[in-house]
Amino acid sequence: MIGSDDEFTPAAREALGRLTREAAPPAGLEDATVATLTARGLLRPRRRRLDPTLALAASVMLFAGGLALGRFGGEAGPTPADGRPKFALFLYEGPEYDQPSAEGVDERVQEYVAWASADRTDGAVEGGEKLKEGDDLAIEPDGSIGVVPVPPGEPRLAGYFLIRAADRRSAIKIARTCPHVRYGGRIVVREIDPT
Repeated sequence: MIGSDDEFTPAAREALGRLTREAAPPAGLEDATVATLTARGLLRPRRRRLDPTLALAASVMLFAGGLALGRFGGEAGPTPADGRPKFALFLYEGPEYDQPSAEGVDERVQEYVAWASADRTDGAVEGGEKLKEGDDLAIEPDGSIGVVPVPPGEPRLAGYFLIRAADRRSAIKIARTCPHVRYGGRIVVREIDPT
């Protein structure tokens, strides 16, 4: 910490007065820092982002599709009393996932909605959502908030479906028919513990 002005000679006080409070970093420092953090897996490169208007339209359509599926989809599907276990289908998108073009978003949404509302004898889709793209945040035991890094090239969780099925084999059979796998996505099937 710098002491009082009395500790400096007049020449030192004059030199300190000429110093600027802000200085530009050396050229290339930002690029070198980003490259180092990315190489260590601490920073993900930015992905190609959809047009915000297109993303909003897709979100509204997914919401409306889910609402329609829930309200107008006929019977509510199996009830918990029917004894069939519930499963979560976690949808992951990696670098090989074929993102829809701006023109193809509506068609892709309709394909997922049709899959989710299809009649099945071995189970039923109860709901699902697409997760918003962005950093995953973690609440740590000490209450701090951290960003959960996804290493470059690794799949990221993009959405989920909740289904009821007769057993694990039936749940896997349903998951295999999801459009997500046709586009290069990965689906993780996990049984939900009824608590």
